[in-house]
Amino acid sequence: MEAPPLTEDDFNEVYDWVDSVQLSRPKRIIARDFADGVLMAEIVSHYYPKLVELHNYIPSGSITVKRTNWNLLNQKVFHRLGFELAPVDIEHVINCAPNAIERVLRVVKIKIDRIRSLTSKSAILPPINRRNPSLVKSLDGKNVGTMSSNENVRYKGNPLLLPPVKQAIAEKDQTIKELYDTIQVLYQGINVK
Repeated sequence: MEAPPLTEDDFNEVYDWVDSVQLSRPKRIIARDFADGVLMAEIVSHYYPKLVELHNYIPSGSITVKRTNWNLLNQKVFHRLGFELAPVDIEHVINCAPNAIERVLRVVKIKIDRIRSLTSKSAILPPINRRNPSLVKSLDGKNVGTMSSNENVRYKGNPLLLPPVKQAIAEKDQTIKELYDTIQVLYQGINVK
């Protein structure tokens, strides 16, 4: 997806959005600050902390490291959010082309806002019981059933979640279920002794 050109209002909106997120280093020249991809990873991590592993992004002035950081963001993070940046946009950002990062930030902001509005409208996502992840609770906190390992009851039939996000959630739920099963085996081993 190639980032579209921006109006003056779009620029102001992007700058306000970036200022609303606390970043690890101050913003001086936005094109240079975001060129290595670290601050972009921090912004996405602000909204989806489990989606971005910040230790994978290395602050650097090297074109190779910048490209690696942006490709990692594009393939691992943006892909899960349901979009990918065009390679030409990544190259423009890495090379600090005028207005390149603002256009990319605008695209990311729109995607994040869209996902957040869709998921906030879907109040049908019941919480998980932390002690027993297979036990599904209703919105008022009452137990309503169990989640089998073959079927993800929590998100079944929810058309509001985008496929990559839905897939990531299903993978996390499966991991939780497997860890819970491992804990149960370990507790049984303790009780036998």
